[in-house]
Amino acid sequence: MYRVFSVILALTLFVIMPACKSAASDWEEDGAGDAQTRIPRPAPPIQRRAAATPAYDDQPTPAKTSVSVPPSHGSTGSTPRLEANVSKWGSAESDQGYLGGSARQSFTEAPANRGLFSGAADAFLQGNLPFFAPRGRTVPPSVFRGWIEKTHPQFALSASAMSRDRLLEVKGAWDDSARTLRSLGIPFTRIPARRLRDQPFEGVKVIIVNCAGEVPRESLQRLRDFVAQGGYLLTTDWSLENLVQRAFPGYIEWNRGKSDGTVVDAFVVDPDPILTAGTVRRAGWKLDEGSQTLRVLNPSKVKVLVRSQQLARGGDDPDRQGVLAVSFRFGRGQVLHLVGHFDNNSGLAFVNALPDPAPGIGISLRQAIASNFVVAGLAEH
Repeated sequence: MYRVFSVILALTLFVIMPACKSAASDWEEDGAGDAQTRIPRPAPPIQRRAAATPAYDDQPTPAKTSVSVPPSHGSTGSTPRLEANVSKWGSAESDQGYLGGSARQSFTEAPANRGLFSGAADAFLQGNLPFFAPRGRTVPPSVFRGWIEKTHPQFALSASAMSRDRLLEVKGAWDDSARTLRSLGIPFTRIPARRLRDQPFEGVKVIIVNCAGEVPRESLQRLRDFVAQGGYLLTTDWSLENLVQRAFPGYIEWNRGKSDGTVVDAFVVDPDPILTAGTVRRAGWKLDEGSQTLRVLNPSKVKVLVRSQQLARGGDDPDRQGVLAVSFRFGRGQVLHLVGHFDNNSGLAFVNALPDPAPGIGISLRQAIASNFVVAGLAEH
């Protein structure tokens, strides 16, 4: 009996051991068997970021089929010309119904932000849009007046007779909006920042606070109430930290980034029929030395108008969003903030020297958007 059992055991080991040796060699012999017999695991699916936290990549990803990416300058076919009018682009679905209706509705009752999270924003994130840096040139006041007469003919006819008290310009340390307002032919009253404590706001429709926006703390609530009651507030550059995020918390804030004093690319990512009227889609945008980069805290309320790929990818903006201009509604009024200045820019030897004239309109894109905002505030009332 023991001899029979030994024979059976020997036969069993003879059959099993070669199979075990072969299976082990598939994994251990210098990887040769591994490459031939292992079935590779499928790659994990790409985890795309949620829409609420988009990011830039050095290499563009393929565009979605629902997004129409604007063609480059060198492409053939229907390449849009750089004209003094914003070309609408993005998904047809997102454009339909948004740009329709009255301009007033589009500006004050905008849906969830398109400048960051859909349509045109997807195309902006996914592409390397071409940009040719503008050449600075001398732009006399006649060019500014010519632009506003063409874009706002009715307003231009009555501007000279308008009361200076309707527009209040708060003097700043770095920006000088008064120079641009004079070039446009828009009457205004200029006051130092300390006067905001007790300056009467009766009859005032628009207030401009220049960089650095260092206003008395007691005036923050006054400015907040002014906008809530229907006023228009334009702020520039360092007014972001010093004024906007303090008077209107929860909308936008400084993300601790600062730019170089250079001209970056600027792309209108959410065309607004009021603020981008008479402008172009692509242009340059002069940033001052140390301009504060911007973070959107409430994308459902804040409308991103213009962004820069160079600013987003250059390392100056820690959020990598490249936001250059935003607007938001507060109560019955509006706030527009520019990353940069309304003036031609500081540090220029000649008063009329403009470092970033936009093609087709003569003045800069940032100045055109700010001017449209001022005119909208004055004409609204």
